[in-house]
Amino acid sequence: MTNPPSTIQNLIDQFNKLPGIGPKTAEKLVFFLLKQPRESLSEFAQSLLKAKDNLTICKICQNLSEISPCLICQNPHRDKKVICVVADTQDFMALEKTGVYSGLYHILNGTLNPLEGITPNKLNVKQLVERIKNDKIKEIILAFNPDVEGETTILYLTKLLKEFKIKITRLGRGLPTGSDIEYADEITLTNALQARKEL
Repeated sequence: MTNPPSTIQNLIDQFNKLPGIGPKTAEKLVFFLLKQPRESLSEFAQSLLKAKDNLTICKICQNLSEISPCLICQNPHRDKKVICVVADTQDFMALEKTGVYSGLYHILNGTLNPLEGITPNKLNVKQLVERIKNDKIKEIILAFNPDVEGETTILYLTKLLKEFKIKITRLGRGLPTGSDIEYADEITLTNALQARKEL
C-alpha cells in the first residue's frame, strides 16, 4: 500500500487533531480543499487568521468577542442580575438563538473532568464568583450538557454558590440525557430554558 505524499499526510494529520474529526473525515476534507481554487483557499486561510487576530476574550463574561466588554455585556436592555453559565461559546450561541433569554452569560471554558486534568482552577470559576460578589446577581442558570461532566460541574457549582444565597437553577429536562446543547434545536432549548428548575 502506497502512502500519500508527506505534504498531504501532514495536512491530514493537522485536520485529524480537530475535535470530532477522525482519519477518514480528515482525509476527505483535505482532498476537498485541494480541489478548490487557490483564491478560495487563500480567502479561507485569511478568514481564519483574521478571526484569530481580531477576536479577544470579554473581560466580563469570558466569551469570544471583537470588543471587550462584548455587545451582550454592554447591552442596557439585558437583565444584569441573571447569569446563564455555559461550558463554551458554542453553547452560548445555541441558547442566544432561541431569543427567549434576556440575561447575561458566563463562559466557563469547559466542564469538570478530573480524569483529563480539568479541575476547577482550569475553568473560569473564580471570575464567576467575582461577578456574583460584585454585581449583586439574583439568579444563576447552570446550562450544561446532561452528561457526566455536565452533571459533575452542576453539583460542584451548586455547592460552591449556595453560600451566596441566590437562586440557582438548571435547564429543564427538555434536553435528553447524553445530548449536546449546541446541537439541540431552538424549540428544545426554549423549553429547557423556560422549564429550568431551582437547585
